[in-house]
Order: sequence, then C-alpha cells, then structure tokens
Amino acid sequence: MRYQTSRWMLCLLTLLLWLTALGTVQAASAARENVATLVRSLGYGAGIHNFKNFVLRGREDDYDAAKKAFDIALGSLKQLENSPEITHEEQTAVTVIKIMIDAYDSGLDLVIRLRDKGWRLEDVDHSVTVDDTRAIAALAQLREKWEWSDLEQIEYQLGYGMGIHNFKNYLLRQDERYYTLALENFLAVESLLANQYSNTSLDSAQRTALEQIGRVSQSYRNYLPLIERFHAQQHPVRQIDLAVKINDRPALEGLSVLAR
Repeated sequence: MRYQTSRWMLCLLTLLLWLTALGTVQAASAARENVATLVRSLGYGAGIHNFKNFVLRGREDDYDAAKKAFDIALGSLKQLENSPEITHEEQTAVTVIKIMIDAYDSGLDLVIRLRDKGWRLEDVDHSVTVDDTRAIAALAQLREKWEWSDLEQIEYQLGYGMGIHNFKNYLLRQDERYYTLALENFLAVESLLANQYSNTSLDSAQRTALEQIGRVSQSYRNYLPLIERFHAQQHPVRQIDLAVKINDRPALEGLSVLAR
C-alpha cells in the first residue's frame, strides 16, 4: 500500500512539474509574441511611420492609423508588464517605451494645431521631436533574449528607430547621421532578403513577396542621395517629400504574405 501511495505521489509530482514547465514555456511564448507585436505596431506601415507621414502630409488617415497602432503597442506593453518572463531591468525598458509612445501620441494633436496655423513642416517637426535614444535601446533590450526569424528581422530593420524612421528623419532634419543609419538598415534588409531567396522551399507567392519588399527597400535606399542633393539645393521639405514619395503597399502586402 505504501509503495502504491509513493508511486501515486511521484506521478502527481511529475505532473505538477510538467504543468509548471508548460506554463513557463507558454508565458515565454506570449512574452515573445508581445515583443514581436510591439515591433510591428511601432514600425513600418504602423505607429511611428504614420506619425512621420502625418507631420509631412497632414492626412487624417495617417493620424487615425498612428493612433490605432499606438493603442496596440500600449496593449502589448501592458501584457509585458504582467509577464513573469520580464525581468526588473526589462520592466524599466517597458516603461521607457511607454513614455515614448505617450509623447508621440500627444504630438499628433499638436501637429494638427501647428499645421492649422500654417507653420513650416520643419518647424512642426522640431516642435514634436521626441528623443528616441532610450526607447530604441529599450526595444533592442526586450528583443535580445530571443532568436528572431529573417522576416521578423526585416520588420525590425525597417521599423522604429531603423530604416524608414531614419529615412523620414533625414528628410525632415538634414542630419547626415540619419542618412548613414538608414543606409545601414536598408542594406541589412537586402542581406536578409538575399538569405531568403536561397530557400528552395519557397513557393511563387513567397518569392514574389520577397521581390516586392526588396524593390521598395531599394527605392528608399536609392532616394537617400537625392534627398542629400535636394537639401544642398535648399528645397523645402514639402517639395522633397513629394519628389521621393514611395508606394509602401507592395512591401506591406509582401510582409503580410510571408507572415501567413
């Protein structure tokens, strides 16, 4: 009888250990997914991208898209705050990113007021400038504990603090630092795409998606020297933006295809 009881207790202990391990794995998976969602909602075709477009163009669609993306990002941060997988240092990173999002979110309404007053785009941008230094580092910190696929790395390299963000900042601010950073990001994207092209298991739709992303990334990269020339000729930001405006839809559709 004692042997049967011991056996039963051992089975129960094994089950409890298994459930605990399963819960840990599920929590880690949820935390990773929230970080991926955070990158996506802040990045290319989403929060900061639409914020910059709203500064440049004042379109209601960009305002609404930025607001919606910021809400999604804040939801992911809330989940991360409650995750047992997030360390004390990472909790600090979460707070830093939240402060950044709140600053951009508040800036949207200021952009409306300043554009209504007829301010130059350069002055509007200066008035809503957010120091991204700590938040960019915080996002990198949240990502560093996990491995990321080429697709996720492409999204990251195009997103917040990276390719498109640096491209828009260079257009608005004439700071050569953004030229250099954007160039590095777009070259990283093209390297990741080249790595995927070698994958023989891709179907035709996936290869087309990669080509779409590559063409758009290359268009951004190729426009950097043109922006530099326009800056040297002292063209207004509004004119430069019209000259280098790129249709992002093919790349965003390509990312969606690959995500599926």
